[in-house]
Amino acid sequence: MRYAAIVASTVLLSATAFSSCTCGRQVDQPERPAGFPVALPKSTAAPRAQAPTPTMHPHQAPKEVAQAGQTPTPPAGVPDNFPKDVPIYKDAHLAAVQNLANDAHNVIFQTADSVPQIHQYYEDTLTHSGWSVTQQYQRANHSFMSFRKGKMIANVTVAEDPNNPGKQVIAIMYEEEKPLDFDEF
Repeated sequence: MRYAAIVASTVLLSATAFSSCTCGRQVDQPERPAGFPVALPKSTAAPRAQAPTPTMHPHQAPKEVAQAGQTPTPPAGVPDNFPKDVPIYKDAHLAAVQNLANDAHNVIFQTADSVPQIHQYYEDTLTHSGWSVTQQYQRANHSFMSFRKGKMIANVTVAEDPNNPGKQVIAIMYEEEKPLDFDEF
């Protein structure tokens, strides 16, 4: 019994010595943000631009104006080095331009046409313009195609716009392939 009293008093003394000095107060801990403190690049929305209204020359018939408008010039905001033989989908509106590493760009458009229509349009148009399909993936609500022509690479991604039901997003990422700064392994 005496041994139990000694052990109990030792435990009680040890607990008192290591007790908190806050005397029952709760100390507020500063909150730390979750995850790694990394700043993500922000994409900037390009200004929306309307395609110029075709002006008719007095001696030009309406049919000639319609034919002249079949190869539209890229809308304002599209980078100057956007590949000339990659068409901008009809009735698509420029939504954003993202500048990427190695002078690559991601140009994002929005349209109301369906994913299969847009996919088929880019597959047909680019292969007829001399681009080779290097990868392809297609589902009902999204598709991806990768094309190559010479040293130019173009990826076309089409997907439903999660923020605008009934609209699709067309992302065209392009870059000119450059030699690596190191040997491949």
